[in-house]
Amino acid sequence: MAFLPKEVEYNRPHASVSPDTTSLNVIVRPSNGQVFQPGGDVITFDLPSRAFMSPASLVLRGVMTSTVATAADANSVLGAAPGAAWIQRVETQISGQTVESINSYGQLYNLLVNTKLGFSERMAMQTELMTGSGATPATSIVVPAAGNLNSYLLPTAAGAQSSQFAIPLGCLLSNCTNYVPLGMMGGVRISITTDQLDNFATMVGAGTITFGSLELAFDMIDFGRGFDAVVGSMADSEGNINLKSSSWNVSSQTLGALTAGTTEEHIYNVRLSSIKSLIVQAGGISANSLNGAKFDAGAVQGPGGSTQFVVASQVYPQTPLAETNQALVMSELRQSLGEAHDLLGSKMSIPDGQFNSNLTVMAPGGTSTILQPKCHFVGVNTEKVSSNQLMMSGISSQLSPISVRLNYSADVAAGVLLTLFVLYDAILSINLPTRQVQTRV
Repeated sequence: MAFLPKEVEYNRPHASVSPDTTSLNVIVRPSNGQVFQPGGDVITFDLPSRAFMSPASLVLRGVMTSTVATAADANSVLGAAPGAAWIQRVETQISGQTVESINSYGQLYNLLVNTKLGFSERMAMQTELMTGSGATPATSIVVPAAGNLNSYLLPTAAGAQSSQFAIPLGCLLSNCTNYVPLGMMGGVRISITTDQLDNFATMVGAGTITFGSLELAFDMIDFGRGFDAVVGSMADSEGNINLKSSSWNVSSQTLGALTAGTTEEHIYNVRLSSIKSLIVQAGGISANSLNGAKFDAGAVQGPGGSTQFVVASQVYPQTPLAETNQALVMSELRQSLGEAHDLLGSKMSIPDGQFNSNLTVMAPGGTSTILQPKCHFVGVNTEKVSSNQLMMSGISSQLSPISVRLNYSADVAAGVLLTLFVLYDAILSINLPTRQVQTRV
């Protein structure tokens, strides 16, 4: 039997939508205030309980208002996405139950922008990510050029000055592969907690920052009357429908002083059923690491060290990632977040000078600048099958903690913040009769 190519298969059926279908751009504003401060303020957004949410359309928009003590002060918001750097935690609650809590969210966003976006995408998103400069004074702090992609120089004029951002908000709901049926589940709340000012900004004098005009925007699709019955026919015998999603677990620990030749296994109390990738970041220390523990990623292993991850007594990769081969370490990082079998199609925006230069920067005296933060992330892909089309395609920790095994070839000063990022699969099971949601991770 002959098969026609799809280009001339004119009788191939095409999906269509009901004439009753409507689309509406929904804007949700905080339910607990209008202006928020750094240092632990919680901002809550209550989503409407109707229709369907288009996951990829979820965007957090707002205005960062800053003041300076004098016009000569140059204050910088750090990271590859200053518009997200101020977020400490993002929580998703359904029917009053917390189904997701991502800590160090601004730090995670910095990782994702560096490893998931190319230079052209980052340049095109400067306005939304809030990178670049709001002023160009001659000061002792390096002034970001107009094309700067690693920080944002706040305006230096007297009085309150505004800087805007509009960032895609990644979370359990926005990572779903299907539309989210808000009208068939309990009330959904997304809570955002602000970080300490010193963690995300370099401030001179008595400069201040506040956040206002915040809103969550997304597309809501209503398929019209009778569509609930169509969705109900897809439920299993217990009345459940399943949505595939993914999220991140971010955990940190502070290291003590270590000497060259030491091998340490750092244990993280993280237990998950389907781990897709693992990435470790060593935060900067000393006054010379201007981006701090969250937005500097140094090669704490040293120029002759190595990295392995241990999950359920299995090591990943089987051969340690040796710092003597920087191309190898970069290749594994690319595969941990890109298409493992399409290396040339995956995107990353970490220059060589920020990845492998000065491999001893974690020792006392190691340096970085605001314009050129250290970006030496080390990661590995742990999927059984590298595909987003399969449910629970990653490895299981089998109820045991995850370890990062580091071999140090150089001395490490005390105080390094070692952060483990874990990308994992999640399944949202929605019971249509009760509107209750259970999450399997």
